[in-house]
Amino acid sequence: MKYLGETARAGGHDTMAAINDLAARGGPSPWRQALHILWLALSGSGVRPEEYFTYALWRKDRGRAFLKGFLPNHRKRAFNASLLMPDRGLAEAVMNDKLATEALLLARGLPVSRSRAVWQPPGAAALPELPGLKVLESPAALEGFLSDPANLPTFGKPRADSFARGATVIAGLAAPGSLRFLTGATAPVRALAAEIAQDWGAGYLFQDFYQCAGSIRSHTGQAMASVRIVTLWTARGIEPWYAVIRLPARTAMHDGDAHDLRIWGLIELETGRIARLRNLRDPLTPDLTHGHDPDRPFLGTTLPDWPRAVEICREGHLAFPGHGLIGWDVFLTEAGPLLNEANVTPGHLYQVAAQRPLLNPELRPAYERARAFARLHGGGADRF
Repeated sequence: MKYLGETARAGGHDTMAAINDLAARGGPSPWRQALHILWLALSGSGVRPEEYFTYALWRKDRGRAFLKGFLPNHRKRAFNASLLMPDRGLAEAVMNDKLATEALLLARGLPVSRSRAVWQPPGAAALPELPGLKVLESPAALEGFLSDPANLPTFGKPRADSFARGATVIAGLAAPGSLRFLTGATAPVRALAAEIAQDWGAGYLFQDFYQCAGSIRSHTGQAMASVRIVTLWTARGIEPWYAVIRLPARTAMHDGDAHDLRIWGLIELETGRIARLRNLRDPLTPDLTHGHDPDRPFLGTTLPDWPRAVEICREGHLAFPGHGLIGWDVFLTEAGPLLNEANVTPGHLYQVAAQRPLLNPELRPAYERARAFARLHGGGADRF
């Protein structure tokens, strides 16, 4: 039995079920959907069947004009890479190593989520200097760490993976030799330690368990809702481009893939106000007004410490001069905002939260400034 595989399972997509569900709810017929999906695949747009449903591309107002500025997932890597600047030095290895990123940002005096221990199997990348980091080099050491109530609660995640695969919150001990997850489910300590040792050969981190600031926690739930702030490097300096908050599903331990309702919210960059809330997987539903709190609308809420959250992303970007675009995951905690991760190839969550193509008339000018700046430093060759 696997205890850390639920996120990967939840990330699957059943195209035929989605086609039938959309038709049953008043959408196009199954044949019309199938023909449209085939046309999108053959037209060079590169849209996957899952994106057809996520972005409601079956709607009449989402034709060629919408697709012109839309960034499908298969072009994401090339789009992000077009803003790399080799002449200024690239740090992809550091950014793809969560522990190395943490050490670099911490050395610059920035507030970051802190790792307290790391599973370090043979062959894993060398460890950076981090004060107080416990190094666990055997399954027995893993088991010992997880058995000590002084180390709990803790947030566990792979050192070098994405989409929250393998992430978990271990809330405490359920009984001697048994762990309790944030969901209430339990697992034998020995079995979980063995699973981590077997499945995560690049390393596995144990961090402090952070929760959202009290002013928004009823909206976001007990698990941490991260904020994605994307920054661009242009001739004007570091420019914030857009921001989105991801609310975890009610039954999830993080804001990654889950079977239950997931809500993404568009944030006004200038104010930190929640401007729009969307059901991630169901574009048929109207805009939402509430998160997890049924009594208080989340729409219109101003997020705490917003100017500081944006500023630490600007400051963090200065550590990576060869990268014209970075997607920052930020935690808004009671003690203030923390940088959690820096993504060199972020997925552009904006398109779901805003229900607009990424390169719309408001966002395109900053992108063009970033491309122009990248061209001066060995990048920016591809045009989107």
